[in-house]
Amino acid sequence: MRRLGVLAAVLLVFLPSSGTAANKLARVGVYTGYGFDACTAPSSASLNAWSASPYRALGIYLGGVNRACADGNLNASWVTSTLASGWSLLPLYVGLQAPCVSSASLAKISSNLTTASNQGRAAADDAVSLTAKFGLPGGTPIYFDMEGYSTTNASCTKAVQSFVTAWVDELRAHGFLAGVYGSAASTIRDIVKLGASLPDAAWIANWNGVEGVFGDPYVSDSLWANHQRVHQYKGGHRETWGGVTINIDSNYVDGPVLGGVAPPPPPPPPPAGSVGSGDNRAVVSWPDGAFTTPVAVALTPVAPPPANGYAVQLTVTDTDTSTPVTTFGVPVTLHITGATGLAPSFSTDGLTWKLLPKTAYKAASDGGVDIQTIVPGFFALLPDTVPPSRPDGFAGRFVSGALRLSWLPSTDNAGAIVSYDVLLDGSALATVPAANRRAIVRAFHPNAPSVYRVQAVDAAGNVSTPSRALVVVPAKRPTGLPQPLPRWAWGLYDAQHGRGARPANVPKKLPAWYWRWAAWRSAPFHLKR
Repeated sequence: MRRLGVLAAVLLVFLPSSGTAANKLARVGVYTGYGFDACTAPSSASLNAWSASPYRALGIYLGGVNRACADGNLNASWVTSTLASGWSLLPLYVGLQAPCVSSASLAKISSNLTTASNQGRAAADDAVSLTAKFGLPGGTPIYFDMEGYSTTNASCTKAVQSFVTAWVDELRAHGFLAGVYGSAASTIRDIVKLGASLPDAAWIANWNGVEGVFGDPYVSDSLWANHQRVHQYKGGHRETWGGVTINIDSNYVDGPVLGGVAPPPPPPPPPAGSVGSGDNRAVVSWPDGAFTTPVAVALTPVAPPPANGYAVQLTVTDTDTSTPVTTFGVPVTLHITGATGLAPSFSTDGLTWKLLPKTAYKAASDGGVDIQTIVPGFFALLPDTVPPSRPDGFAGRFVSGALRLSWLPSTDNAGAIVSYDVLLDGSALATVPAANRRAIVRAFHPNAPSVYRVQAVDAAGNVSTPSRALVVVPAKRPTGLPQPLPRWAWGLYDAQHGRGARPANVPKKLPAWYWRWAAWRSAPFHLKR
């Protein structure tokens, strides 16, 4: 996390506020989406500018002996305004580091296990005291920032485990959620063995570019499986949103956070009147001002109904003159149930139907639809046979040997897109929820081009035209490699990529072929331009 110098079993029950000056806008809840952390808390103006970004969660540094940046903008007032503007917070504490951490300038945990335990307990107590300073309530998740360290030092591992056990137990005793941030290959690898003191949340640092929380080679997907993970997938870099540039680490969050609670919206005004269709499928309601004279409103199911659909006729009659009312003063709302996969439509005669524009209706919480109209007529839910629009902006790039795909959203005539199919050579390879519009692909033909496209699927199962193609081709294997390849080459390659120790029998001067082979192994496929 470079700041040196979310979920108690998602806690099944989130803990109540402690007696500190708890922020009244704050609650602990699950957030799923993108987040970032920066050494210094950004200003409120910067966060307002970053409302244009995909990020809505923010890591903040409370304190700790190895904390690199001062409080800066961070104070109780900043916390209140940040929560009120819709951001969620992930507090971090940068205390003592592993005894075998590589940096000599950092304050370190004792190698004595009893002392290490006492130090972990003291760190938790200090972190809790800081929550009062910044107005964070009890139950808040607090992550200890434990940077990466040697993976081959057994005594160092035991000291870290002793320290983290005390950190977790003490934070829980104070009523807080105990999290730990660290390298997947060292910190997280070691704390998975803590049994009852397993942290409530894991913030897994593995800069592999994968924008998700599962599938890490060092961390079993069976651990922290119930919305208890954060994945830091990209290290320090600069991003600009709304004209404001911040140096950040990028994270994907799926776990409890400290989130803001907006005040509830005012209740809608009660309807002046309503009429049902008599079959429990539809009801029309209207506010004051819809009609200027006394009227009789009728909502009648169409019989027989349209094939595989449903329709009602809305009529309004002036009771004094018995003449039809052909327009309303303000819109009335027609609610029809069972709209999934059907397209809201309108007709003046019940025979010729026209799809309603999306601005004329919205989805209702019961799976139905609310139609706004200022005219009477026939309203229907008809089978949707129109496919969504073709996904545009289909793009991909390789990150750590995997192809990361993204695309722009499609649109549909009758509601929302429900999913996207990622295609390999025309066949479905994966299905992605509509909100994601991203996929990580590792399936490539070893000796032939792999052709990827994406297509949208709507609620009725209609499929769009596939996007433009992205073609992945295998890179040509270097010539002049020894056969067979010596085992030290594989071991050295793994060591250079953080997966094990350097073999003892590596030649002092590496042969030229090794570098050609290593470069090819790092990028055996590429996008065809």
